[in-house]
Amino acid sequence: MESIKQEFIGREAEIVRSANKQLLGLKGKIVDETRQAFKMLVRKHGFNEFKMIMKQGNSFRIGTKIYDGQKLNRRPEDRIKIKDE
Repeated sequence: MESIKQEFIGREAEIVRSANKQLLGLKGKIVDETRQAFKMLVRKHGFNEFKMIMKQGNSFRIGTKIYDGQKLNRRPEDRIKIKDE
């Protein structure tokens, strides 16, 4: 079962909604997570590069579920303390 409480590092993610239209459809592997951002390894023009993607203002498809970045906008260790949404 997918939940907001799970670990996202190592999972594939896609940006499905964003205030920044250039980020729409961006796909990559989450390699690190901070309170406000995901660090993602993305393939662009044949090269791998790291991008810091802010959680706020974006929605992410991780696995089969879509997560609103606003709800993920907290430290990963603090997410286990909240109720599932």
